[in-house]
Amino acid sequence: MTELTEYLTPERVVVLKSVTKADALGELVDVLVATDGGVSAEELIKEVWKREDLMSTGIGNGLAIPHVRMSGIRLAAMVVGVSRAGIDDYESLDKKPVHIIVLIAAPEGAHETYIRMLAKVADVLKEDTLRQAAIEADEPATIHRILTEGKA
Repeated sequence: MTELTEYLTPERVVVLKSVTKADALGELVDVLVATDGGVSAEELIKEVWKREDLMSTGIGNGLAIPHVRMSGIRLAAMVVGVSRAGIDDYESLDKKPVHIIVLIAAPEGAHETYIRMLAKVADVLKEDTLRQAAIEADEPATIHRILTEGKA
């Protein structure tokens, strides 16, 4: 199965400063745009919100996985944002705050890669101990290690 290290670099892991869904998504989009360069922040955030308008990507257990495929994205990538306090207004399916947001972006035609990325994120973050360790970590490098090595 696809490893997260293929799509998640240490520069794409952040401890979120944001306390709202809108600000958190904007913060993650800015990180992706700064490290990809193939798409503008305005285009990407518009696509992210189009997806959110269909249904919240807050899947429960403190996790949200906003995801888009669009032209302009050069390579499939993900950005992880962690909020220890939680994002209360995310509208997660279980109505609980979201602590980990994984933004996945892929080129428009990269359907198989896109699905593999979603599956791998869900597989890694289904573990309660890993999610909790990532939430409690103070440094992006530590969060990156936890997620890519798959152990707390």
